[in-house]
Amino acid sequence: MLETHYDALKRMLAYKAEHAPGHIFTHGLGDHMEPQAGGVSSFRPKQTSPLLTSTAYYYYDVWLVARMAKLLGHDDDAGRYFKLADEIKAAFNKEFFDQSAGYYGTGTQTANALALFFDMVPESRIASVVKHLGHEITVKHKGHLSTGIIGTNALEQVMARHGMAELMFGIATRTTPPSWGYQVKKGATTVWETWEGEPHHCRNMKMLGSSEKFFYKDLAGIGMAASGFRRITIKPHVVGDLTWVKAHHDTVRGRVAVHWRKGDRALSMDVVIPANTTAKVSVPTMGLEKISVAESGKTIWKDGSYVGGAAGITGGSRTGDYVTFDVGSGSYVFRTQTTNTSVQR
Repeated sequence: MLETHYDALKRMLAYKAEHAPGHIFTHGLGDHMEPQAGGVSSFRPKQTSPLLTSTAYYYYDVWLVARMAKLLGHDDDAGRYFKLADEIKAAFNKEFFDQSAGYYGTGTQTANALALFFDMVPESRIASVVKHLGHEITVKHKGHLSTGIIGTNALEQVMARHGMAELMFGIATRTTPPSWGYQVKKGATTVWETWEGEPHHCRNMKMLGSSEKFFYKDLAGIGMAASGFRRITIKPHVVGDLTWVKAHHDTVRGRVAVHWRKGDRALSMDVVIPANTTAKVSVPTMGLEKISVAESGKTIWKDGSYVGGAAGITGGSRTGDYVTFDVGSGSYVFRTQTTNTSVQR
């Protein structure tokens, strides 16, 4: 696939370079259907510059083609494109990052989330950008998103990664505008093109449907750790008033499935890992310090250490609010309990 399209992709980058003086890309619609204070969505964004969003994607395109070139053995092209990507990132930060304020552009959710999504933020400034993103959501917009199609996708990609899964869950379950819940309250049975469902635009449009990424990647916790799901991560976030999540994803290697249920100071989690794969399965501790974990009734984690003895599981460790196990193909039934209580199936 990459060989077939490689030359066309190179031509695309050449075209983009012609429209990017100083590495700032000058074309693009921008954050389409950005919600406005009056309760309507704007066809063209008013808060986030299209130059910012277009330049960020210009960087991402070049970075992707650089990786493709390396995979295909075109080392000269790979070196050139990686160098160009670095130059675009530097130009992006010089043009759009406010050093004194610590955020991108005018501080919008889209500007900050997109820079985080593409790993364009200097390491020393990530905490500042994340803080401003959270403030934009919780204070300025009272728990709502303020993003169009570009920013909404970026939010879905970065919120949980930067410790804001709970905040993203609040956004996903809002019923006041702008929100998916507001569309439902107005009778939507599909995702609309505009947040308010303006009748002259499409009433069945996938572009604001990126909420599914939060459902599958963060609530169910299904992640791809290597191409073609050769390696898998399972790391669900237990947030809000959710008591259970059930999801599956049919990969080229077979079905990955997760079903977790939250009880009183305990969690049950059923996991299916397909053939010819390995996985890191992270079991949430729900904030409990002293916890034991059993798999199919056999204790595999106790007193802060991996016990072992369960088929298909080769190791375990604890980091933060998760106990993570190295597992092979198969079906697993994990159960947590606080220490000094009996483990229940």
